[in-house]
Amino acid sequence: MRSLLLLDPAGRTFATKEKILYFGVGAFFISLLLPDMPVINNIVIGGIILNCFLYNSLAEKKQLLWKRKEILCMILFYFLHIVSTFVSVNRQWALEMLVLRVPLLVFPLSIGLIVIREQLKDRILLLFSVIITLTALACLPYAVYQYHEFNDAGYLYDDSLTALIRKQSIYFALLVNLTLFSYTYLLLKPSFRIRYKGLMYAAIAFLLVFHFMLASRIAIITLYSGLLLFAVFHIIQKRAFLKGTLVIAGLLAGAFLLFRIFPKTLNRFKELNYTQYQFSHHGLESHYNMQLTADQWNGANLRLALWKCGWELSLRHWLLGVQLGDKQEKLMEMYQEKHFDFAYQSNRNMHNNYLDVLSTFGVIGFSIFLLGYFVLPLAGAVKDRDILAGSIIIVFAAALITETYMDRSIGCLLLAFFLSFISSGRKEHV
Repeated sequence: MRSLLLLDPAGRTFATKEKILYFGVGAFFISLLLPDMPVINNIVIGGIILNCFLYNSLAEKKQLLWKRKEILCMILFYFLHIVSTFVSVNRQWALEMLVLRVPLLVFPLSIGLIVIREQLKDRILLLFSVIITLTALACLPYAVYQYHEFNDAGYLYDDSLTALIRKQSIYFALLVNLTLFSYTYLLLKPSFRIRYKGLMYAAIAFLLVFHFMLASRIAIITLYSGLLLFAVFHIIQKRAFLKGTLVIAGLLAGAFLLFRIFPKTLNRFKELNYTQYQFSHHGLESHYNMQLTADQWNGANLRLALWKCGWELSLRHWLLGVQLGDKQEKLMEMYQEKHFDFAYQSNRNMHNNYLDVLSTFGVIGFSIFLLGYFVLPLAGAVKDRDILAGSIIIVFAAALITETYMDRSIGCLLLAFFLSFISSGRKEHV
């Protein structure tokens, strides 16, 4: 607890501006996870922006901007939103989206233009991980209460598991992924002193189960793929063949056991067996808590149909896109053209952030987006041999395949914060 409050000897050595940033980031995540309290979250973000503005000189910020090409691309990408707003036919909708995506500008301009020392970065990661762990610990009893109240095991899965904080499970599953990677990074870092390692291992074990109950396919695939790759890397680098083999066997056995204990999560993966679709089909939408049949729309075939529409829309406007304010309207027209009544009546987005950007801004905007958010940051992580930064980037890159993060406030906040945070911790000298 003393280390979390920066009351330990090492914590006291941080400068005042670093302590303000540390507690500000902690407050940001707490406010983000509070149910239906956006005003508090906005106030906290405003405090972080002000602190970052005073954190270093304008000359230093300018120098960092030219060094961090990814931040330059992020800022340019948002200015593309501004231009697109003014050329959109539906300017009112464009302005609403512009406000929703403000984090894509303010975090690169604030956190992206400061230098966060490695010691402070590690403390922030620990604080973030503890906040996510405690939030999961708070959500589980409420879900169990709902389960007993209604005698329905469905309350222990998916969005019902995060009903207490009123956040979609897909976003919380991503946060749990980042937490598990952060815990692993801190445990394996010799220079980071952890007093209560047993608690951290217990938190990891709990979060692995909680993560599985969240039933997010892409998050589960990303997590276990990452763990398997890490085990293989450990075997090759350390030549620890026996230890690595045992880790891989443990992961496979653990996954099998979780599927047996929590069969409703398996239902989400069974949907992958039913990928056929017809746009004109008017069947029900499947749910993890109901029997799965071939005549339903499910998370797999529905996304394939949405992606087909998004891809065709992108091809028709491949150079400059359809513009920010007109994207959803053009997508609805595509649904009508294909008699995709199910998607039209429920006003579905593309469920793919890459297609969303490509269809909105064309190949030019899409290229700027990829450079700023993934290509350049990943290249920097490889150059610095920063496995954690690379893992965070890949986690987001995978998450954006099945969801349109930029259509949700929480999606914009998480994407902009973490990618800017990665850049602020780069191993560079001003």
